[in-house]
Amino acid sequence: MATRKVTIKDIANEAGVSIALVSFVMNNRACGQINYRVNKETSQRILEIADKLNYQPNNAARTLRSGKTNTIGVIVSDISNKFFADIARCIEDRAYKHKYTVLFGSTDENPQKLENLIEVFRNKGIDGLIVVPCEGSEEIIRNVARQNIPLVLLDRGVEGAELSSVVLDNRRAGLQITTALLKQGFTRIHMISYAMSLSNIRQREEGYKACMTRAGLSDHIHIYHLRHDRLGWMDKVIRDEKEHGVEALVFATNTLATAGLTAMLRNGWQIPQDFAMACFDSNEAFDLYNTAVAYVRQPIERFGTEALDLLMKAIAQKESGTGPESCTRIVLTPEIAGYGVPEKKAAPAKQETEKSL
Repeated sequence: MATRKVTIKDIANEAGVSIALVSFVMNNRACGQINYRVNKETSQRILEIADKLNYQPNNAARTLRSGKTNTIGVIVSDISNKFFADIARCIEDRAYKHKYTVLFGSTDENPQKLENLIEVFRNKGIDGLIVVPCEGSEEIIRNVARQNIPLVLLDRGVEGAELSSVVLDNRRAGLQITTALLKQGFTRIHMISYAMSLSNIRQREEGYKACMTRAGLSDHIHIYHLRHDRLGWMDKVIRDEKEHGVEALVFATNTLATAGLTAMLRNGWQIPQDFAMACFDSNEAFDLYNTAVAYVRQPIERFGTEALDLLMKAIAQKESGTGPESCTRIVLTPEIAGYGVPEKKAAPAKQETEKSL
């Protein structure tokens, strides 16, 4: 025979108090609050009886009453990408401390998939969203904002949209990582990037071009744009770069760097003897192949904590009815690191410092 579900009425009868008082105490417990309008001993007795009877709150009913689910959605481009996976884990850990559950999804850089994920998450009653915008998603993002759904953009911005965001100073990062190669004495430096108009990619390219121009090497500026679904073409790209006497390559993303490193090794080339490399984020492959690579170390933990904190603030403002304050844009500072990168020769005399950035 099925055991009858314990209700707050059962707790009230055993404690000798009203149903309303039990409901008040249990709701405060669920929110992690202490309310001194209730006698401390009475409150403690109610909680002890609830535990003894193994009372399980009806979360669905509470959600219907409050309109809140303590659930947020996080949508990235690819959850299997280590950069996004690490940020997602950080968000999940911090959300747990706020008593929130996190739903995750990947867009695969497809705006239609992003729109579908947002709709699915909305139907599940999420209280807010953290989103990595993909190309072509600008109007989708603006539409979410118009519906008064607490929203924070991660890693990438949306031009012309007044939305809170957490991004890296990508222009500075592109400039710094190219400078790292110039300091090693390389001058024929090309960049391999995606054929996309994403804000972070575009700004990294701007940093590369600015650095080369300041070093008096504008004639050597070249960016090879590769479609994100055509990484299989990397072998041809690397062979072409070698034929043109390119000494060093800046990869706009970790995924591109991994594909580039694989292509170099497959063709029998060594790093940095045949090619020098610079990219974004570390990679286990660098350790595995003892590869000398300069890379941008992105502050993963700050990406996650800042994004989650901004979202919690937006949700609290919506609940209080105060409305959103001015949007907050947090720009994180990049840091350059490397795996045993040797110098090739003296750096170009015309290289400028980054002080003018």
